[in-house]
Amino acid sequence: MTHQPIDSDCSQDTDLAALLRASGTRAQPSGAALASVRAAVAEEWQATVAARKRRSSIGRWSVAAAVATAAVGLWITRPMYLAPAVQVASIERMEGTVSVQNRDQDGWHPASAAVPIHRGDRLRTGTGGRIAVKLPDGLGIRLDENTVLAFESGSRASLAQGAVYVDSGGSHGDSVASLEVATTAGTVRHLGTQYQARLSDVGLQVAVREGQVAIAIAGHDVVATAGEQLTVRDQQVHRDSIAANSNTWSWIGSVTPPFNIEGKSVDSFLTWAARETGRTVVYASPEAARRAHSVTLNGSIAGLSPDSSIDAVLSSTTLRPSRTDGQIRVDVTAP
Repeated sequence: MTHQPIDSDCSQDTDLAALLRASGTRAQPSGAALASVRAAVAEEWQATVAARKRRSSIGRWSVAAAVATAAVGLWITRPMYLAPAVQVASIERMEGTVSVQNRDQDGWHPASAAVPIHRGDRLRTGTGGRIAVKLPDGLGIRLDENTVLAFESGSRASLAQGAVYVDSGGSHGDSVASLEVATTAGTVRHLGTQYQARLSDVGLQVAVREGQVAIAIAGHDVVATAGEQLTVRDQQVHRDSIAANSNTWSWIGSVTPPFNIEGKSVDSFLTWAARETGRTVVYASPEAARRAHSVTLNGSIAGLSPDSSIDAVLSSTTLRPSRTDGQIRVDVTAP
């Protein structure tokens, strides 16, 4: 039996299409999955045809069949070769409209505190929407309104628009969670810190509330420390000073993860509230300090911002707070 020469790749494509049709109708995957499969098959096909272009017609037909078989197998076994879903964050608090796009699905759907965030997922907040998530190692990330953030892995996220606030929880040294926030203007990494990264019309703005951050720009690092704000645009860096209680940070209080005051001392609560509001605690007298350390709290501050919770909590004690020059000043209530 003889074979007629195959003069063009069109005949090979016809054989491929016929074989694929013979494999039967399959359930349709998502657009993202289909694009991934097509790209992989096309790349393999092009490479094989280029390498074997001058071989016999029998060889060419065998190549077509092999690629077709690979395509069918790729479609069938896709769930098997995809890397397992790895959880990289959990939702602690949401306000307003927040959506999530899973790595293997098209479109956006409402986020839910009951559903974990996996590697490859994206979060999007609408106008007035904010969300706070926590990584397994304890590092917290909060998204301001109109923000899109993709979790590439447990140690890297990409900011497409809007602003994120990163809080390492006061950890320092080797215990600090490793996280890079990549943007089109530079990649931000931290050392035991609270910082905000915002993409806007003026460029990338990185404000440091506590600790230090390094921004990788065009192959070199630019370091910013607490009290500094760096604006990066066209690889140029401009430095400004910024107070820890500046209005720049005001939005984070609306989505602060809940703090459990049950059984905690007033001093423990004030330490938390001071860090959340960019202030320091000052006791007006030794007696005020003694009471703050000895009084045990009960109840809940769920739904309150850190700033408003200060008045709410201390109103149930014999202590009185006041705020001035970046401080929470605490005194004993007058008899």
